[in-house]
Amino acid sequence: GPATIGAASRFSAPDASGGSVSRRASASGRGGGVAPARVSTRDTGGRGAAKISGTSGAMMTESGEGGADVPADDAATWTVRAWRQTEGGDFAPWGPVPLDATPEVTSIPGGDPSRDDADDADDADASTFDASAYYSRLRTRRDGRALLTARELPSTQCLIGDNAATSPGSLPPGAVCVADAQASGKGRGGNAWTSPPGCLMFSLLTRHREGRTLPFIQYVATMAAVDAVQESADDALVAAGAKGHRKGTGSAVDAKIKWPNDLYSGGLKIGGVLCTSTYSDGGFDVVVGVGINLDNAEPTTCVNDIVRNRLEREGLPSSSAAPVSRERLLAGFMNRFEAMCAVLDADDSFDALEGAYLRQWLHTDQEVTLEEDGVRKVKLVVKGITGTGYLLATDSRGTRYELHPDGNSLDFFKGLVRKKLLN
Repeated sequence: GPATIGAASRFSAPDASGGSVSRRASASGRGGGVAPARVSTRDTGGRGAAKISGTSGAMMTESGEGGADVPADDAATWTVRAWRQTEGGDFAPWGPVPLDATPEVTSIPGGDPSRDDADDADDADASTFDASAYYSRLRTRRDGRALLTARELPSTQCLIGDNAATSPGSLPPGAVCVADAQASGKGRGGNAWTSPPGCLMFSLLTRHREGRTLPFIQYVATMAAVDAVQESADDALVAAGAKGHRKGTGSAVDAKIKWPNDLYSGGLKIGGVLCTSTYSDGGFDVVVGVGINLDNAEPTTCVNDIVRNRLEREGLPSSSAAPVSRERLLAGFMNRFEAMCAVLDADDSFDALEGAYLRQWLHTDQEVTLEEDGVRKVKLVVKGITGTGYLLATDSRGTRYELHPDGNSLDFFKGLVRKKLLN
């Protein structure tokens, strides 16, 4: 299947070939061994993944030189604030949370929402993420209820992944970390992503028991991200008074999935997903990293521009609805992700979700041309995905093929190899 075992490291970043590239044991650059009773990290989905963000006026830039090193000493350089939602739906300060695998990051309890002087907005190291606004929209049983926020981190993916892998139980399943900016966010092939403000950037720790459906967690995450964008656009259109608009159609704005892990609008990338997993105690700890460009209009586009453009097409002023917030988008993602994962777990299959996935993606009946033996051109038509999560395509005779990335191209559709399937 596409979820392949990676190198023997505590945490690794996927490459475009479906393997995984071992990376430093922690964001500080120090090596380390595999934690006892745990096996190597693997790319959940095995087709490569990329996490994106935006710059101040530009999409974030990928570097092939790997992540930027953090300070060599153990002094805490970054600070995260923590909250947990109670069973009654309220939320309260949490922590300090043990983050032994990332000593350069310290945790402190978040501000007490019941106190008027608990606002962290004036603190230089406090995130601008509004925990209260986020929790007011959260409707989950587990995912997203434990929240870590930071003004800046080396990488949310490293903080969640390293600590979950080396200190089981230090972070509960469902814990999510949000950063306003990242110094060395993680992308495909171990590359670094410079991730300044203007985006929703987060990593979620979740638990999955069935290895056969593990590759589809990445697909569920891309679906949840698109749903969250569409629901936010629905809210904006209704608030602006758009006549005849029906919520819940999934078509409020042009937001689609580019296989396997990107979000696109109008041919331009607006987001991406990176999933990694570690096997432990009969199941998988999965770290789902998501980056969505919310506010940076250049050089491509962003979610709030997409929504504003839709409002203008309806003859409504772009100022007639509040901009989509990170808090709204994250809560929407969590609500949809948990619900769809429950379907995946109940059926031990992606079948019940596949129809919705194919309605959200860009590729049905897309023609692809494979170059074989360096010369021969083979034309195939994409029809869907296979039971193992790869592309399903047919030739002119109706012969069915499974298409795999060849591992040599950043554009998956320019580097595909085929495997004939039994009809």
